[in-house]
Amino acid sequence: MGLCVYGGASFLDHEDAVEKLRGVLKPVEDADAGAAVAILLKREGRGLQVLLVKRATNPSDPWSGHMAFPGGRRRSEDRDLCETVIRETREETGIELRGCRFLGTLSVTTSSVAPELGVLPFVVLCNETPQITLNEELCSHFWVSLEHLRRSRGSALIQGVEVPAFLVNGEVVWGLTYRMLENLLGLLEAAGAPPSG
Repeated sequence: MGLCVYGGASFLDHEDAVEKLRGVLKPVEDADAGAAVAILLKREGRGLQVLLVKRATNPSDPWSGHMAFPGGRRRSEDRDLCETVIRETREETGIELRGCRFLGTLSVTTSSVAPELGVLPFVVLCNETPQITLNEELCSHFWVSLEHLRRSRGSALIQGVEVPAFLVNGEVVWGLTYRMLENLLGLLEAAGAPPSG
């Protein structure tokens, strides 16, 4: 088993991490939520990277300018949230999730901005790096390794309040996206903790 060690904790290499995640994530099924996002992972070297997107500035979007995951609100024609995340990811990024591997879901997460809107995060593994074509809702994107995220934990001043955040590629990842990433990292850290002694 390959281990990458940072600050006394270890991360399993991507093959181990994927299998561990499959064992601890919730099954891919519908949930009581009004939206869904895709936490897209891809292999890079011996580790995993995650896709982050930046929402375009839009006064009608409560998450305007925030770092996020592809996804959005469930529509009445969506059979379930899996269909929602497939549709929204395709619309926003051009990525077709039907060719990717759904590993499972995290817990439904809510935001103080829209507490009535639960968001179901789907964890999805891309077999290869997908071509990305952003629509008008997004303005940029980048892939970042999970190991780099762990080392980028910090805080940021948001609207006069200090909040926990990841500081990556000159961007601040906070709020809903931060909590989802912490949930994912926490599962990996628990599954891949080194033996004591």
